[in-house]
Amino acid sequence: MPKIGLISNPRSQRNRRGLDEIGAVVAGAPDVIHVATDARQELDEVLPEFARRDIGVLLINGGDGTVQTVLTRLLETPSFEGVPYLAILPRGMANTTAADVGLRGKTAAALTRLIAATRDGTLADHVVKRPILRIESMQGGAPQRGMMFGAGAIPDAIELCRRQVYARGLTGNFAMGVTLAGVLLGDVLGRRGNGVLRGHNIGVALDGGSECRTARLLVLATTLHRLILGSKPFWNYDGQPIRYTSITYPPEHLLRSAPKVLYGWRREALRPEAYYSQGAWRIAIRLDAPFTVDGETFHPLPDQPVVITAADHARFVRL
Repeated sequence: MPKIGLISNPRSQRNRRGLDEIGAVVAGAPDVIHVATDARQELDEVLPEFARRDIGVLLINGGDGTVQTVLTRLLETPSFEGVPYLAILPRGMANTTAADVGLRGKTAAALTRLIAATRDGTLADHVVKRPILRIESMQGGAPQRGMMFGAGAIPDAIELCRRQVYARGLTGNFAMGVTLAGVLLGDVLGRRGNGVLRGHNIGVALDGGSECRTARLLVLATTLHRLILGSKPFWNYDGQPIRYTSITYPPEHLLRSAPKVLYGWRREALRPEAYYSQGAWRIAIRLDAPFTVDGETFHPLPDQPVVITAADHARFVRL
């Protein structure tokens, strides 16, 4: 029976109210080892200790940023012989990664189901496998791991959501839906003062091809199967691990095109010169503005492309 190592970030949005319901479940489960920490450097001690204690399931209790940090530590400074099963309790603001590969339902019930599956030997029946992005050539030097890279309007929209929507107490898909609606309405009314709908000079080279540099609204690269609001804004991929999408600037008929981009309704009507998507093995992106990895902000090196690959996989428990 695999043991569960639980890492809780007490500063994640929903964890700020306390960890009592999690503690109540863990108190009756001696096979669960629980560590609460909001210090990233402490993971360099926690993960090796979990490896020494033969943890078979690493349960991450936090938001997208917490998951991104743990993935980076697991794959860039590995302590385990192989990556253990991963499970995610969605306790952050957006929880984009957890929406695709995380535990479902209310926290205590999800944790109880996970413990039961480890005890009755059915854990493998609930596993989904995903490639993990590796992002290189950024300020700070160390490569980062994650599930979604965003440039252009994506970090701008995240900042807008944090500043104007999260501040009003809205979270999750509802908060992101409000942000998206506001951006689209601003486009219709010609009000682009929110700073999201603007052009970015971004160069992109896919799978070793020549770089195409042009004004783009956004660039997205992900290994997730669905994103906010259940959307799937990627197409034309065929077995490649990375789903890549780009929208040029100014965007053509943005409001009318949004359902096609997000959900595939009559997607064939989209002009590929304006709305482009394909699968990729390697992406080199040259930009001079911050980008995000799972909602966390990073900065590119001057005059060097950010390189994205996805050679490694992880097994996520989804039940």
